Amino acid sequence: MTHPTPFDVFIVGAGPAGCAVALSLAQTVPGLRVAIADPGRSTPFRIGESVPPLIKPFLDQLGVGAAFLQDNHCPSFRTVSAWGSPELVSNEFFLNVHNTGWRLDRARFDQTLLNAARQQGAQRLPAQLHTLSHHAPYWHIGCGDAGDYRATYLIDASGRTALPSRLAGLKPINHDRLVASAVFFGQTDPDLPNADAVLTEACPDGWWYTAALPEGRRVVALMTDADLARRLKAKQLAAWQQQLAQTRHVQPLIGNARPLAPPQLWPANSRYLHGTARPNLLAVGDAHSCFDPLSSQGIIKALRSGLFAAYALTDHIRRQDSSGFSRYQALMQREFAAYQTTLSDYHRQEQRWPDAPFWQRRL
Repeated sequence: MTHPTPFDVFIVGAGPAGCAVALSLAQTVPGLRVAIADPGRSTPFRIGESVPPLIKPFLDQLGVGAAFLQDNHCPSFRTVSAWGSPELVSNEFFLNVHNTGWRLDRARFDQTLLNAARQQGAQRLPAQLHTLSHHAPYWHIGCGDAGDYRATYLIDASGRTALPSRLAGLKPINHDRLVASAVFFGQTDPDLPNADAVLTEACPDGWWYTAALPEGRRVVALMTDADLARRLKAKQLAAWQQQLAQTRHVQPLIGNARPLAPPQLWPANSRYLHGTARPNLLAVGDAHSCFDPLSSQGIIKALRSGLFAAYALTDHIRRQDSSGFSRYQALMQREFAAYQTTLSDYHRQEQRWPDAPFWQRRL
């Protein structure tokens, strides 16, 4: 069934990036017919459960800052890391003009953004993209049993899958092989030193990440390259725990807590979308580029790209000015290039294992 009335903007994905587009468009071009396609499946693992203070101005700009604070996410005042040295170093947020970060209840955070987008007029469709074609002036969007739709503008906010962009002929380019081998633990002691902070600890085969989660749970992830994860048997709990036992700072935060499931392996590599821009199609968030979790910028990057994509759409809708599309692409390219430089500089700070493959690849 093809729905007769086309949407102005069809957003594939209901995460922060897609919702940021919808919320920003509601401010700049009120009255647009906007769809957010979301199959309603459970959210995949994301290591970025904590966000730095810089997120608050973006949420305020989108009009959801107050709702975010009402959700009572756990405040976070610092991150700590053992990087380049076995000793922990603290990065205190009080040195930032916005001096409080947060440990997110990610499901609640995403739902707050989606609710706000719907309140501003966006229509949520319980649909998943299957087919895609462009016949000017519309994108033709096939969603299987959920129906077929048309839209003038298409936003790819589908995350790492980048499905709309790939169906349109664009190709994600991987820049490394990083994966996260993650284990969730039950109740851990919240009063242990550094239990309230995101903690990273470098090791010969990569680095460890841990953060407290809602309901007293904790996530611990070994970040390494895919081939090294196979060598380490990082999907096997016993082998994973042997690696964990070698850490100086992460293991004490676990104590006697029991793992809730065996390790889960998730892609965490840096990636960038390559190819000639397609008419009236913009990719945002992880669909456009993926950052290493070390950057702690995933959610902020998603919101920022959603805002800038909405500005580009606004220019075209109001004035038929397509230069905003090229400015958006140039901005995303500069952002990724700056990120790569910063990440390389940070990797080079770790010199303890110069012969280890993980670190040799990053020198």
